[in-house]
Amino acid sequence: MSTNKVNNFNLTKEENQALKDLQKDQTIVIKPADKGGGTVILSKEQYNEEVFRILNDETTYGKLKKDPIKDIRNELESLLQGGNKKGILTKSELDYLLMEFTKTPHFYILPKIHKDPLKPPGRPIVAGIDSITSHLSEYVDILLQPIVQTIPSYLKDTLSMLHMLKELSWQDGDIMVTCDVNALYSSIPHDMGITVLEEEISRYNPIGDDQKSFIIDSIKFILQHNYFKFEDDYYIQLRGTAMGTKFAPSYANLYMSGWENRFMYGSRSWAQGHVLAYRRYIDDLFFIWRGGKDNLRVFLEELDNAEWGIKLAHHWSSEVIHFLDLEIYRGDIIKSKTFFKEVDTNTY
Repeated sequence: MSTNKVNNFNLTKEENQALKDLQKDQTIVIKPADKGGGTVILSKEQYNEEVFRILNDETTYGKLKKDPIKDIRNELESLLQGGNKKGILTKSELDYLLMEFTKTPHFYILPKIHKDPLKPPGRPIVAGIDSITSHLSEYVDILLQPIVQTIPSYLKDTLSMLHMLKELSWQDGDIMVTCDVNALYSSIPHDMGITVLEEEISRYNPIGDDQKSFIIDSIKFILQHNYFKFEDDYYIQLRGTAMGTKFAPSYANLYMSGWENRFMYGSRSWAQGHVLAYRRYIDDLFFIWRGGKDNLRVFLEELDNAEWGIKLAHHWSSEVIHFLDLEIYRGDIIKSKTFFKEVDTNTY
């Protein structure tokens, strides 16, 4: 039997020591970049400045006087026991959702170096694994996912987009358009979100009143009890949903479905003959416009809506445009290739 020891380290002794020194350095914060796969090192002062810029938005976050876990647990038990009595939850589901041991969610940000490499804004994340609402969020997501997949504009992934592009018929004068919703997850008003969600569930998947009522009550509970800790203080999110909770993408998808039914399809009916091949990946939109640049400008201006918390950044071109990880361009037919953002580092 060989006793030769295999050295699996690909770093020198000095490099290894440098990493350990960085890990121990209390004056810096090391986080993955929001996009591009890179690693970002910020001074703790700069990191905290951006965190508090976000948390001091009193329309979105509120400071709590103490850890609210005891009250939240009592309310959760009441909600779940009610679902069990109505036959919506089995005993095993009740036991799973009513978590005995939980962790306090904590808040952090991912630096958006694609927006500003020197003073990057932060994407707020609430790490809620094993938090008091984490299993309930998982349960809600299982119920919402099949509904989300029936939305006409639903785009599963890049492969789905490629299939759609292959079927496109291009005409001279057509314009490719992409839109991105600014800070969607933290911008959805609770009351509006719940109302829209209930409408969209009924639109795409009619279910029993008791089941639908329990889903809505569960979502209300998760939204209204999205608390977290940063350093020594506790906070509650007053608007929107946390990036990090399991059902957030499904919730955002259905909310955007309600928005597009009113603004892309409904009240802007004059433009419907001009909007072709419309698809959406959560808060990223793509469509072909066939109606001239002047009308497109008017249409895009009318899509923003403060009541809905929707503010779009948009780009358009007749020649080439970037969407998700694709560069879509016009040849004799619509073509595409993989697009790498300038900040892509492949984790190096």
